[in-house]
Amino acid sequence: MFITDEKLKQMPYENLPVDFDVSSWEQVQAFLEELVQHDVSTIDNLETMLLKYSDLLKCMADELSWRYIKMTVNADDETKEQAYNDYFANIYAPAEAYQFKIKKRFYESPVRTELESRKYSLLNQIFSNDIKLFREENIPLMIQESELANKYAGIVSKMSAIFEGEEKTPAQLSVYLKDPDRNKRENAWRLRMNMFAEKQEELNKLYSDLIALRHQIAVNVDFSNYRDFKHQEMGRFSYTPEELFAFHKSVEKVVMPFIAEQNKKRKEALKLDTLRPWDTAVDLDGRILKPFETTEEFINKSLKVLYQVNPEYAMQLEKMKNTGLLDLENRKGKAPGGYNSSINNLASSFIFMNYVKIHNDIVTLLHESGHAMHSAAMANIKIAQYLETPSEVAELASMTMELLTMDYWDEFYSNPEDLKKAKRDQLEGTLSFLPWCMTVDALQHWVYLHPEHSVKERYDAFVDINKRFSAGVDWTGLENYRKILWTQQLHIFEVPFYYIEYGMAQLGALSIYMNYRQDKQKALQQYQDFLNLGYTKSVKDIYKTAGISFDFSEDRIYTLVNFVREELEKLED
Repeated sequence: MFITDEKLKQMPYENLPVDFDVSSWEQVQAFLEELVQHDVSTIDNLETMLLKYSDLLKCMADELSWRYIKMTVNADDETKEQAYNDYFANIYAPAEAYQFKIKKRFYESPVRTELESRKYSLLNQIFSNDIKLFREENIPLMIQESELANKYAGIVSKMSAIFEGEEKTPAQLSVYLKDPDRNKRENAWRLRMNMFAEKQEELNKLYSDLIALRHQIAVNVDFSNYRDFKHQEMGRFSYTPEELFAFHKSVEKVVMPFIAEQNKKRKEALKLDTLRPWDTAVDLDGRILKPFETTEEFINKSLKVLYQVNPEYAMQLEKMKNTGLLDLENRKGKAPGGYNSSINNLASSFIFMNYVKIHNDIVTLLHESGHAMHSAAMANIKIAQYLETPSEVAELASMTMELLTMDYWDEFYSNPEDLKKAKRDQLEGTLSFLPWCMTVDALQHWVYLHPEHSVKERYDAFVDINKRFSAGVDWTGLENYRKILWTQQLHIFEVPFYYIEYGMAQLGALSIYMNYRQDKQKALQQYQDFLNLGYTKSVKDIYKTAGISFDFSEDRIYTLVNFVREELEKLED
């Protein structure tokens, strides 16, 4: 399944020794100490230090990525989790203290201001921010946080239940939420929710421990709360937390009426007196999309889709297929979710997901392919920090790919009605996703602004938020299930505050798609131009390169909701 370690060693970084062992703290520490002592009195020397430092960061990131991949592919194997934790605790985290010194050495160099401003101004901002936020006493807390966060996948990966005589994972049960048989849908939904209900004590303790750790990290950097600390640590230079609250309100005001409309149509089409949670995903026309049967078919059809957008995208995914960089099937023992993990010295990525042979699997693979094409486009960027694209940028690449490929989904659906249905679901989904996105973000604002809260208060806060972003679904008698919905969202546990960017990127992706509808070739070129930038420009400038504005205002959302309505009407015509 994996490319071998031996093959990885055949592709060393040019600024690291040929026999450099990134898994040896002695060798990593020696290289870091050399960088700390590096002469930075001339521009050439300063840039040389930066390139050496960048290659070390890329190499360490690759090692951590491989260990994370192996841990998530085998989430029920504690030795894989331990291998990841060992590297993070014994090499990756201890390197932070040296990185602080290296960044300071760069920032305080007498020739730094003589560097080319266009190339280094953003790096100066990144380093300045990192220097302000570093505290050595947070290193052991970061290690604890990482180890705790990894426990979430282990808990979920072990979940399974017998449904109709067969053992099913939570992901496999979700397939039945599209079944025309309402009783079967309800049984699958309740069984899935019960899996999480049975683990509430464990999940809540885990989350409470994470909250306490994260709050202490923030306090150590003189912040009153983790929300404000994390906002700055994530380099959110283009907007404030208060603007995110405005984003929540805009979605509540502009998108929720659209959702209420759709749910009303759904209830009428299903001829129901009341719409229940297990009724929200079933196909209204009775058509159940079956896009593929085997992994080979899944990948090959995806290759054909990508080829029609850009042949180079198909070539990149095929390279990943041929070198063991795809793990797509759902199975017990595997971590939940999906991701794309860049492998720097392969100029490639690893795609992880859990397909269950439904339409959303296509969207997931194409979404992660967008990340993969982004990684490939940044292959020539030398400075490591410019490869670490903010989430608002990274998710723009992936969510746009979902929409750019829609015209070619006939590779999966030869029946025109199936194709129309898939496109309709995708367009509706661009908006129906936003309420959950706001819910996840709003919950985390509340949680970290009230770090001393009880589990009951957390449940109550979630339900209050969820009610703001629900329309037309009847939860009567299901209150104990409703309050635990958030525990199914791995981001809340593993990557705090990384979720609102999906909403921003969704608006950006729709904006690019609007441009695509007007001038296909120009929009595709602007998309590739933005991929090529990595993080060499500000978020606002990157969005501008993509041909759009970084805008999540009420007016912009209103324009995009109307655009989606028009596209849906065209499909029906």
